[in-house]
Amino acid sequence: MRLLIPLILILIVFYLVRSILSGLLQGTRSSFGSTGVGPRESGRGVGKMEKDPVCGTFVDVATSIQATFSGKTKYFCSQECLAKYQKGR
Repeated sequence: MRLLIPLILILIVFYLVRSILSGLLQGTRSSFGSTGVGPRESGRGVGKMEKDPVCGTFVDVATSIQATFSGKTKYFCSQECLAKYQKGR
């Protein structure tokens, strides 16, 4: 009985500390990434995604580099990928 009360108090303190840390860390999880700002934080949503035919990266159609080949639009993540695609055709 003597050890039961301190054990219960330790468990309560542990639970409280864990809850506080969990709440603090949830706010930072969404900001990890290359820019630190995700689509929700920047105020713009992610639109239709297409695969870059050179490197395989998925890019947002609205913000990608676009070129038309044989009547079909291709979407690229960078000018380098576009140049590689043109060179390989």
